[in-house]
Amino acid sequence: MSYLFIDSTYDLILGVLDDGLNWLSFERQTGQKASAIIQSMTYELLSKHQIRPDELKGIITVNGPGFYTGLRLAEGFADVLKFFGVPHFSLYSYEIPKWCGYSQGTWFTKAYRGEYYFYHWDDSGAEELLLPAKEIEKGIKGQQFFIHSDLSLDETSSKLVLSPIHTIELLKEHPQIIFKQVLNSEIKRESFYFRAPEDEFKVNP
Repeated sequence: MSYLFIDSTYDLILGVLDDGLNWLSFERQTGQKASAIIQSMTYELLSKHQIRPDELKGIITVNGPGFYTGLRLAEGFADVLKFFGVPHFSLYSYEIPKWCGYSQGTWFTKAYRGEYYFYHWDDSGAEELLLPAKEIEKGIKGQQFFIHSDLSLDETSSKLVLSPIHTIELLKEHPQIIFKQVLNSEIKRESFYFRAPEDEFKVNP
């Protein structure tokens, strides 16, 4: 039995893991609207490995931090698979470095509307910051930086967030370490939006 992996926080990433949590497939699609290709890509991926949806042992998604539209793609697909009795597990991108052995660091992404999100952690605990562009340097603490994708950066932040490690690459390189954490603890994170939907889609008067 296999697991389906979906990450639609930035580009669309689809993967299939075997029962031992090794990648059978790990595919990343850039430059296309994820909503237009997620169904066809998933169908092709499962067909390639001769897997029926009802044969999946589970679906694992990245539930943020991210934006409403992108996160709803993976979440909505997981909701469909519930009809087949497929359990849903999920994680946050900023959890990945800790599981891979990094005892401290800063996970970063742009949050649009001229804001930036920082997640700092070390042995003493964790701190989250959502800062406007004029205060971005308050989040720069000289630690190792992590980003999920190059799309996490813009022209301003790329000059400050230097030599980051990509958590997408950690996912690709260490699936057993990461997904054992998720499955053994049956982790199911709520979708993590930078803002509540009513704020994200607020209509200006």
